[in-house]
Amino acid sequence: MSDYLASPGFTLFNALVLELQRLAQEQPLQSFHQHMLGRSRELIPFAKAWWGRAALVDGLPREHSSQLFGLPPSYVRDWQSIRDQDTTVQQVHARPGHAVIVDSQAVDAPHGLRWLGRRHGFGEFLCIIHIDPRTRLSVHLTLYRTQAEAPFNASERHLLEHLMPHLVAAEGANQIRALVALREALDGANTLALAVCDRQGTLQHAERGFVERLLLEWPHWSGPHLPAQVSPSSYRGQHLQLDATAVGDLFLLTARPRSALAQLSAREADVAERFGGGGTYKEIARALGVAPNTVRHHIRSIYAKLGVNNKAGITQLLHQPPH
Repeated sequence: MSDYLASPGFTLFNALVLELQRLAQEQPLQSFHQHMLGRSRELIPFAKAWWGRAALVDGLPREHSSQLFGLPPSYVRDWQSIRDQDTTVQQVHARPGHAVIVDSQAVDAPHGLRWLGRRHGFGEFLCIIHIDPRTRLSVHLTLYRTQAEAPFNASERHLLEHLMPHLVAAEGANQIRALVALREALDGANTLALAVCDRQGTLQHAERGFVERLLLEWPHWSGPHLPAQVSPSSYRGQHLQLDATAVGDLFLLTARPRSALAQLSAREADVAERFGGGGTYKEIARALGVAPNTVRHHIRSIYAKLGVNNKAGITQLLHQPPH
């Protein structure tokens, strides 16, 4: 790599790293990976690419999200059908951060790998994996060349090893920017905590406050998977309100604390609002079309649930913002 540092290619490398930072700040979440991979092949030429996140399950990667460049959506399914024959998995997991070159059409290549290469029109591929030390989730990148193209060389392998951390960082920065934009677009932003998860409910990025709010609802929870009750749809709990917005293969999550009033039923909440607003038992009963004794029953239940014992306590909770 030292010879490369003195070459014109090193200037291209630096330019690409700066370009990745720009793309992370300017490109929407939905189109970022296509721009990132498109610019990367100006440095390391390739015909097709696969960027994905996965977790190891029983020694084999389980894909959580994939971004395909020049490959059809069916590629991941085809690969999954032969993944037990793809020795690349063991090679890259044995040495995270080190790229490997594999010829899918080599005489000694597994039958399934040769079939995959013929089906999708590639010969050699260059593969690397990055594993997050905290979540143990992996990010992998595979670059493919057709059989008519020149084989990958050692310099390109080392180059990808240096480039991969910048690609991973740029993806993270792009997701964080999307979260910041979401925060600015939502009301009550000061009460929000944000995160990104995939379609299997595995967290990719999370603000500290997001984790703290999950722990308030589920004190024994530990990541990186969301609790089953919310994976990855909306949730209304005793302490937490969680909403999800789908963006491509990912979800942007917003977590808000729920006030004590969230414990009330719809009818109790209605009674509490009217009573805390100054209504009498008779006025509330007349407005709701029920007996005054029914209103008294609701208010006793409201007192018990909210831990208050008078109208002033209800009024205070009605006007208290969530923390």
